[in-house]
Amino acid sequence: MQPTFNIPPIGARQGKLWGITQLVFAWNGVECWGLSIKKGGYSSTHFHSSKWNRFYVLSGELKVEILLDQNITDCSIIKAGQLTDVPPGTKHRFVALEDSLVMEFYWTVLEANDIEREGSRGGIEN
Repeated sequence: MQPTFNIPPIGARQGKLWGITQLVFAWNGVECWGLSIKKGGYSSTHFHSSKWNRFYVLSGELKVEILLDQNITDCSIIKAGQLTDVPPGTKHRFVALEDSLVMEFYWTVLEANDIEREGSRGGIEN
């Protein structure tokens, strides 16, 4: 199965054991990848330190497994028009239950209160 994305890609198509991936969009902390995954294809178990990961299925069926600890896995099975999110720092992997076309999104979230002050809150020097 070959991807049928109509959006001009900005990255080269990359063959994977499980199918094909291609960077479609990247800007300002956001990435979008097109995935063509063969039935039975799966990714390694991995995590992203600071990126959220969203899987949106265009066609087929995808299982996203989130490893909660060494013995417990939370599974989401998503079909065309459905999505699931994986927070940063969360171990996960995907498995295609059918040949699947998937859009994979990554983004980071800036924390509004991301400041650690030392001493006073500021002022005026003489």
